[in-house]
Amino acid sequence: MTRLPDPDRELDAFLAGQTDPSTFSHAAHVRIAQGLLARTGFLDAACLYDQALARITARAGVPQKRSVTKTLAFLSLIREGGGIPHPQTLDTWYSPARLADPASRDAFLMPDRFIG
Repeated sequence: MTRLPDPDRELDAFLAGQTDPSTFSHAAHVRIAQGLLARTGFLDAACLYDQALARITARAGVPQKRSVTKTLAFLSLIREGGGIPHPQTLDTWYSPARLADPASRDAFLMPDRFIG
């Protein structure tokens, strides 16, 4: 039988920076975000999420994988819709170059694709 993750344990491990990045799937990212958003306000959740990602990626030796732009965009989508956004959802609003911009790691960058 497949064992489902314990949401509290998974969230606590994430916040402590103990999540294994090699097994941290998109679905796990979303579960963590939903758990944080259920516990606290958006801005606090965003800060906690980003701080944890910074610890996890630094410990894994890949700090360049952390992106404030992606984090805030996905947290916003999850907060507004409550569901699981597809990993490529941001492609609607962001070009690959914009998401790869080193500035997006430490600051939120506005979308560069606008759907009107």
